Amino acid sequence: MRKLALFSLILITSGIFLSGCTQKATTNPGEINVGLGDSIIQGIVNYFDKPTNQSANIKVTLIPESEESPLNLDSYYVITGNNGSYKFQNIPSGTYLLLAQDVNKEYQPANLVITVGENEVKTSEMMILTKVIKHVIIFRENSSAWSQAGVPTTVIGDILSSIGMTEGTGQNQYEYRELNIENPNLDFNLGNLVIIEGDQPQGFYDVYTNNKNAFDNFVYNGGTIFWIACDMGWENGNFSSTLPGGVSWRDAYENYNDIVYFEHPITKNFPAQLYGNYASHGGFNNLDSINISNLMVYVKENYGDGSSQYPTYIEYRYNMGKVLATTTPLEWYVVNGPTSCPEGYTTTYKDLFKLMLVRSLRYIMNLDVSPDIPPSAEEVYSPKIKTNLNSHK
Repeated sequence: MRKLALFSLILITSGIFLSGCTQKATTNPGEINVGLGDSIIQGIVNYFDKPTNQSANIKVTLIPESEESPLNLDSYYVITGNNGSYKFQNIPSGTYLLLAQDVNKEYQPANLVITVGENEVKTSEMMILTKVIKHVIIFRENSSAWSQAGVPTTVIGDILSSIGMTEGTGQNQYEYRELNIENPNLDFNLGNLVIIEGDQPQGFYDVYTNNKNAFDNFVYNGGTIFWIACDMGWENGNFSSTLPGGVSWRDAYENYNDIVYFEHPITKNFPAQLYGNYASHGGFNNLDSINISNLMVYVKENYGDGSSQYPTYIEYRYNMGKVLATTTPLEWYVVNGPTSCPEGYTTTYKDLFKLMLVRSLRYIMNLDVSPDIPPSAEEVYSPKIKTNLNSHK
């Protein structure tokens, strides 16, 4: 099992605050003098639906990436004042995770990774907290989402049911909607989570493209979308448009994906590399040239197209809203995939991908995400990778 930094043992997301943190006395709200270095990280965090001068009571925690950092002996946080500003003074140089959480737990957390040099003052991108999810809308066609591979069309709803939701149109409920119909229902509220399932037919992607402004505006104004951007599967649908904010991907089938950031709740305690037949269907290839912010890369291609290895799982902010997007066919792995295990693990690659899907949904919905990796219940026939497994293409 990969050795984890000490701080990874206490990182909890989505409305569960970090324990064992230290807030040192300060005369200015949102500021703390750590006294362990000569660098400064500062920034601003706001609520998406409040005036910027009503940004009090946001807890911002500074978490070092390196296990060698002296900050690992403690964790430091501040509580913002009305202007939403925060400042960590006299910290060691290095790479840090900034985690912003609403003290009253009415908003989703925001996070970003930032690197500061010695004797440097670094101002982070603005972070914005969006509303906690109260209703989920799942877009998929009835006969799609890997149904030919034995994946139930209710795969996402089944997971949501396991965490206490029921099917319906009210709060704490989820509903399914189709796109490739006459007058599709594109009515969203900012308390909704919109999920776009993978492996959809061409007609689905065409209707999305024709109505992309509705989805773009939803995120722009503070909504949240989880886009399983895995086209060119068994349904042969080819998505040629862009995600909110203009994000695109280039097609490339990849069996090996590398974890980029190990301390996020979605990838906590995962092995350094994941394996599966076509573990990703492409890589996000224009992230440096579009108007998005708070970009976090969780997973990337190992080989890609031979010349570029692009991210395959990302989180970013587009104006006021949030997008999580992956090119991995996460639904397919709920019932399919390699039954071999990474070295040092008793969990199969298949179950690791399924766990990634479950964690993703819990993270987006501001629920506790356990860092544990449960062992697979099925018999593991070999700790080594097998290459003669059935493909989902």
